[in-house]
Amino acid sequence: MAERLLHRVTREALTNAVRHAPGASVVVELTGGPGATVTVTNGPATEPGSAHSGGGTGLLGLRAAVTAVGGAFEAGPHGGGYRVRAHVPSGRAGRRRRPVRPPRPSPAPAAEWRPRWAAGWYAYTETHAVLEPAAYAALRAGTPLTSLALPDRQTQDPPSDRAPAPPEGADCRYYRASGELFVSVDHYRLCFDDVGRLVAKDVVPRAGGRRSATHEEFTR
Repeated sequence: MAERLLHRVTREALTNAVRHAPGASVVVELTGGPGATVTVTNGPATEPGSAHSGGGTGLLGLRAAVTAVGGAFEAGPHGGGYRVRAHVPSGRAGRRRRPVRPPRPSPAPAAEWRPRWAAGWYAYTETHAVLEPAAYAALRAGTPLTSLALPDRQTQDPPSDRAPAPPEGADCRYYRASGELFVSVDHYRLCFDDVGRLVAKDVVPRAGGRRSATHEEFTR
């Protein structure tokens, strides 16, 4: 899991550097013991950037995933560029060793149970935001939202920065195509008009995957 998280952080940081700081130099550092830390630092852009800035949801999702396992995550401007750093503890380091002391009646500090609760909540919400491929394939334009059997939740880490531009005035929802956690997966985006009818559906590929045509199913 630690390897997957660090790989995901590195991939997202490099993707953001290419998108928002084209032409900039990028340095990737990996250090270990105990656990591992990856730091991705890019300098200032030397070429024109993308017109689509994205919503930064990828970094928000990474922060949630890293802190959910007791790690540390930071991202922000650095030396005229940008730096992303994540530390993921090893399995052994992740087990907190408590000193021998007399039992105390007060409950444990919130810091001890918050990572465990966050990990459970992340897993619950993401596994309840999975739209089965067969269900996605059966969706048809014009179908009212109220008649669709969609997952209980939408993904809390939507890849809106990798998705094509949505139809004007549409309300779009994102669902996972797989329940696998802590790795980049394909997503399904469903867009509805102002009266709640499905007007577009798109497959948003996982990071590094091939992008599908915009609204492919409904424009042919």
